[in-house]
Amino acid sequence: MYAGVDKYGGALVGDGQPGGSASNADAPASGLSLEDAIETAAAEETVVVDVPYSYLADEDDPNSVVSGVSKVLLAAQLNPEAGGLMWVEQGSPQEAYKNVVAMSQMTSMLRDKDRNNCYERGIKRAIATFKAERGRAPLVLDIGTGTGLLSMFAATHGAEHVYACEMFVPMAEIAEQVTAANHPDKVTVFKLRSTDLTVAPEKQQDRDPKATYHLPRRADMLVSELFDSVLLGEAVLPTIRHAMQHLLTPDAAIVPERATVFAQVIESEPIYHFNSFQVPVPAKQHKEAATAPREAKLVRSDTAWQCEGGKPALPVHFRALEKDSKLLTRPTTVLSFDFTKPTTGAAEYQETVVDVVDAGQVQAVLMWWEVSFDEDDNVVYSTKPGAQNWQDHWVQVVFPLMDGIQARPNEKLVLRAHHDDIRIWFDVEAAPGKDSPKKAKRTVVSEKPPCTCGMHLICNAERISMLTDAARREAYDASVSSAVAELTKAEPLRSISCLDISDGSLGALLAATHKQVSSVTSIESKEVSARIFDQILTYNDANAEVLNSGVKGLLLEHLQGEPSSVDLLVGEPFYYAMQNLPLWQAFNFWLRRSAVDGLLHPKARVLPARARVRAQAVRFEHLHQCFGAVGNVSGYDHSCFDQFQDEYYTRNFPFPAYMYPYEQASEVVELAALDFTQMAHTLATSCCIELKDPAANAVVVWVEYVLDAAGQHVVATGPAVRYAKQLIRFLPPASPATSGATPKRTVASSFCFDSLEGTIDLRFEAN
Repeated sequence: MYAGVDKYGGALVGDGQPGGSASNADAPASGLSLEDAIETAAAEETVVVDVPYSYLADEDDPNSVVSGVSKVLLAAQLNPEAGGLMWVEQGSPQEAYKNVVAMSQMTSMLRDKDRNNCYERGIKRAIATFKAERGRAPLVLDIGTGTGLLSMFAATHGAEHVYACEMFVPMAEIAEQVTAANHPDKVTVFKLRSTDLTVAPEKQQDRDPKATYHLPRRADMLVSELFDSVLLGEAVLPTIRHAMQHLLTPDAAIVPERATVFAQVIESEPIYHFNSFQVPVPAKQHKEAATAPREAKLVRSDTAWQCEGGKPALPVHFRALEKDSKLLTRPTTVLSFDFTKPTTGAAEYQETVVDVVDAGQVQAVLMWWEVSFDEDDNVVYSTKPGAQNWQDHWVQVVFPLMDGIQARPNEKLVLRAHHDDIRIWFDVEAAPGKDSPKKAKRTVVSEKPPCTCGMHLICNAERISMLTDAARREAYDASVSSAVAELTKAEPLRSISCLDISDGSLGALLAATHKQVSSVTSIESKEVSARIFDQILTYNDANAEVLNSGVKGLLLEHLQGEPSSVDLLVGEPFYYAMQNLPLWQAFNFWLRRSAVDGLLHPKARVLPARARVRAQAVRFEHLHQCFGAVGNVSGYDHSCFDQFQDEYYTRNFPFPAYMYPYEQASEVVELAALDFTQMAHTLATSCCIELKDPAANAVVVWVEYVLDAAGQHVVATGPAVRYAKQLIRFLPPASPATSGATPKRTVASSFCFDSLEGTIDLRFEAN
């Protein structure tokens, strides 16, 4: 959670974020090599790795070897010479950790009063019950303590002592300070995973005099908050299982006690298209059959259309998709977990026969959960839409389905819910008969089905939605067709060569469907993407070549067919490592285009031709409350945590704005204009955004691509689309008015792209 697991950016990658197998709580933490960390990191993440070193303290003494491990922090920036990323060492680990905490969902959790009240009531009741039954105060263990809030609840309500652990060291240090300020003698925080904790043996003679034990004896009570939106993703089951075996008494109390998973079968085209490639867009009709392009298909085999993509779980605010969805069944309980009883770790599934209440196509399952904090279910927290106060750390989850069953009222469906230690997934099928049992639970040897089409390995739900968006695909297809037609008209006998400098090879695939294009080369930054798109191009009978490389040093002889020049340069632009950074993608394309300028024909077409950086002030209904300082939480001073929030208003947050209710607070303004037909150069602009609503709390920034020189085809990545994130910059609240009149408010914006450094500087200042 703290490293961006449930967020869209700001994570640590490598040894800086403790690792280990979530499904095997006894596994040691495993770090990535520097090369692997950089290969897998996104541009907004900070790479933290341990690099071994050794040297001779005395050059004349071969035995004076000094060795150790140095922690290296790297941050990405655009390579001004040829685009792509270059990783630059950072001087201060503290600043990187501050960024992780500031961009995490911790503020959202701490401000969730429903969550906090449930935990406090559950812990208070559990301690009171323990005291009444045992005649003494319990020793409490808090796993994944965060800022130490649950530990302080336990200390306040009568725990003998609380031992807390937190594996993310910067957060553990915050917990040490927060608990020391509020309960200096009753809470001990360890900067460890729970699997690294040790308990002193009960008998004195069994204790190792040289050993250091973290707990003086097994704990009487476990309190923890190890849930994500899918319930199990933070390894709550194996963590509790390990604690029962090694850290807790046999009859230990556990808070919370139980969880219940609910589900509904739904029809939803948007959710379906988050996972399905079964939407080939027909090529546009051409008058001349001889020059008509073939249909481009984003698959590598005839069976790839049926790929389920590993049955992904997609966290969403379902209310943002509700108007485009239909509920085909009523909510029903599909899984239950009793945290007070040990689990085996074996995969299970539970079948539930549900009644269809509305006609539609089975396209997804909607899931949420409830957690009970006491045996009587008097204290319950639910992630059902609208059940609690709005928050963003626990949301509903949708599971796209591929079977396409047609459901009709009064029919029945079998809803099958699977789970293992850390995952939940679903199947739905038509009920075999009227006499089917209502529920049946079995232990099975089961695994989530893997992706077989390859595309789900490299594309997240947002990217799949982007590739299958009909209007977007048609705009690119029409623009490529127009460019090919213009080039053919100018030189009818000339063979056209195309170079795609964007990840994802969509431009190359579309260009290769045209008979007039004899040479197509696509540059892919990821090896697995290069392999998959090579197979897709082969399946489409495309005369094309895919290179796993950058564009630095790229020569004409490297291109397919060794053309004399490049006639058509294309890109979406899309880059896997920059999906959460819309501005970086646009400027990266510009830098790459400039790096290959020497390969271009003087009359080459560049697609897209231009880009516009656009912005609009908005007033979010809730989202702005998820970040920043928290002050006092449930009566406990959190000023130590708030020290990590001081640059909250200067950070760029990537969010899909459509998911969060907001009102427009200004007109759309243009911050910068990029001409891709020209070489990249430094840009510096400024403007003033007039606010229609003085309560505006954010500015949304996105890129609009003009694909062709005539401006007929435009593709936007703004807040209206579901297939892209926007850059969100939060604004400080307006100063209180000194008179009765509400003062007019403006936001001063400055934008600078330094082409020599590859840096983008964006600033907003509200008056």
